[in-house]
Amino acid sequence: MNARRILFVIAHPPRRGALAQETLDELLVGAAFEQKVSVLFVGDGVFQLLDNPAAPDDGSRGYRALPTYEVDDVYVEKRAMAQRGLSTDALALRPRVLSGRAIRSLIAAQDVVVPD
Repeated sequence: MNARRILFVIAHPPRRGALAQETLDELLVGAAFEQKVSVLFVGDGVFQLLDNPAAPDDGSRGYRALPTYEVDDVYVEKRAMAQRGLSTDALALRPRVLSGRAIRSLIAAQDVVVPD
């Protein structure tokens, strides 16, 4: 059986109630069941990746565990990073930075796209 390609698109900022944790849980379940899981952070979702260990654990810190679950395909929207004055040096993970065209190609290559 071929693994389905599932892309989770994270657009919400941290500290939005249980949303961050629920999305992370869904993502990790997909990875645990040997699906080809990837994640794309867009808009205010890029704040989920900030490397701030002092922040309250609202679920967003769990994204640092993605490599442990073999979720190696982590992407971030270039425009969102620029609009928020962020660089990849400020992030807990080292995602691939994608332009709008590359994001459209990424989405087109998926079997399932799960928005937050």
